[in-house]
Amino acid sequence: MRTQFMAVKIPVAQDDDNRLHLREDKIDQALRSKSLGSVLGWGDSLGDASPSGQRRVAYTRVDLDVVDIGAARTELQAALVAIGVPAGTEIHYGVEGISLADIYAPPDWRLEQPVVRQPQRPRGRIR
Repeated sequence: MRTQFMAVKIPVAQDDDNRLHLREDKIDQALRSKSLGSVLGWGDSLGDASPSGQRRVAYTRVDLDVVDIGAARTELQAALVAIGVPAGTEIHYGVEGISLADIYAPPDWRLEQPVVRQPQRPRGRIR
């Protein structure tokens, strides 16, 4: 059975405490319970630097391996709301080579939003 890649991007608030990665486990359980796939892994991503140069965690990304994108989207939308994710949570997927995202805007999801990739910023000094 061919699987496909999806990702969930969950914004992180300053007072968010998900050190035990319970959300990721609940997402995995929701997908596995319907034989739709599983969590491949997760990690935190840093936001832009503040004026002081500090960078804080901006979101947690959860990578998924699914067998049916449509069914997985439906299950994820329900599961993510049930576990209390914040507004701005995104479900990323591809359809026919086009990158799309469903974006949580309580109480609904904005479906099939085109994903615009930001240009990569150079790292280090440019000479």
